[in-house]
Amino acid sequence: MKDLRPAPIVDFDYVDAHRASLGTIVCTSGGYDPIHPGHMSCIADSKRFGDTLVVLVNGDAFLTAKKGKPFQDLVTRCRIVSHVRGVDLVVPFEVEGDQTVTEALRRLKPHVFTKGGDRVDAATIPEWDVCRDLGIRVETGIGEPKLWSSSEFLSKWSSKKE
Repeated sequence: MKDLRPAPIVDFDYVDAHRASLGTIVCTSGGYDPIHPGHMSCIADSKRFGDTLVVLVNGDAFLTAKKGKPFQDLVTRCRIVSHVRGVDLVVPFEVEGDQTVTEALRRLKPHVFTKGGDRVDAATIPEWDVCRDLGIRVETGIGEPKLWSSSEFLSKWSSKKE
């Protein structure tokens, strides 16, 4: 029977301490607020690029800057992502005033960084340059095409009358 335990929610020090046993590290990131089929397909498809899939979960300040406030707090979102099949490690990440995961990539130093949906090149991936500078391979167009939007889900949900 498959191991159905959730992936551990860890910090960068944990990854550093276990790096030798992680093989090829693949990283993807997102706010996951709320998580939708596009996120799920990107996460699942990312796993094929390496041995260990690390999912960076953007913090509450990221979501506040993006859409006014988070729908679910960081701990809740990390716990949900930790239960997604294929995820090996979940790393919560927050740098106030930074809408990218550039600093997380500098710290994590994965072998591969994946982006799904409409993130396809240097113009749409703000982390592109740091990936190039650190020798991190960028894979784009991962998972399903962009058919869903967490922001749109929440907008439709909040506009419904009870």
